[in-house]
Amino acid sequence: MTITEAEITAGARAIAAALRVAPDTVIPFHPPLDGWPYAELHDGKVHYLVRERADVDLIAVYTDLDDFLYQLAEEATSGLARDWELAHRMGSVEDPDFDPRIAWVAKQLQLLNTVNPAWAERFRATVETRFSGLGLHDVDRHPVDS
Repeated sequence: MTITEAEITAGARAIAAALRVAPDTVIPFHPPLDGWPYAELHDGKVHYLVRERADVDLIAVYTDLDDFLYQLAEEATSGLARDWELAHRMGSVEDPDFDPRIAWVAKQLQLLNTVNPAWAERFRATVETRFSGLGLHDVDRHPVDS
């Protein structure tokens, strides 16, 4: 499958619109500040790169547009969910043993579901293996409406 910049741009704009963020925050096509990922197209494939000082490292090569857009949505929602968790931090006083990842992952699932319910389910299937000790039962019970 050949992926075009127009397809990526349209997908990134749809993700950004669903999340109410600027499209350029989802994926730039030029090297941004050091340490931030960006995309380049070569022969219809997305090369997902990160530049650190003078070095450019390849994160991954995508041949499937949906896989790449899922990656973008996952990263965008992760940052938004972490910010939300910090602003709504629970625990410490009420329950010092509360795992803040519960709130973060619950919010990320909510945000991914807003973007694409299939991507939310895809992420959900990875939660218990990706986040050691985190149970979906805790994530599902956590309020994220605000």
